Amino acid sequence: MTDLLTHAGRQFTACCVQEPRYRVAWLTGPPLSGKTTLAQRLCEHHGWHYLDYTGTPGYFDTLTDTIATYRPDDLTAALQSWCAGCAAPVLVVDEIDAVLATWSHDQRTVWANRVSRLPYLSCGVVLVTHLFTYTTLATFLPDGGQRCCLTLPCEAV
Repeated sequence: MTDLLTHAGRQFTACCVQEPRYRVAWLTGPPLSGKTTLAQRLCEHHGWHYLDYTGTPGYFDTLTDTIATYRPDDLTAALQSWCAGCAAPVLVVDEIDAVLATWSHDQRTVWANRVSRLPYLSCGVVLVTHLFTYTTLATFLPDGGQRCCLTLPCEAV
């Protein structure tokens, strides 16, 4: 885990802190691959802010009455707002699959494309998901995405 933590820390710092324009990165992998554990440890180690989208009150729970009409533009605007209010250099958003799973494949693709190239966010963002892979994200990410996406294999941690 130490090597993975070091590697992920360097990769996400380069993409989310040192990059001046597009500061969005992805942590992907199948369920139970250790994404959440890695995300939490990165936040502890680097002083980043960890947000559990489904578990932290005030986020997913507020969509109860509007989930049927919640669209990619809504989540994009929410992400921009969360960044504006984040004092840490990086915001790690975990468990976003709960809302992404309510959308069609096309809606998820549109959202990933837009959010991957959000310019000049006030802090970097790491999005944690199992619904996307490096292969599906690469075309959306600056420079082919190699430095902006880390995919964990099954049972990496």
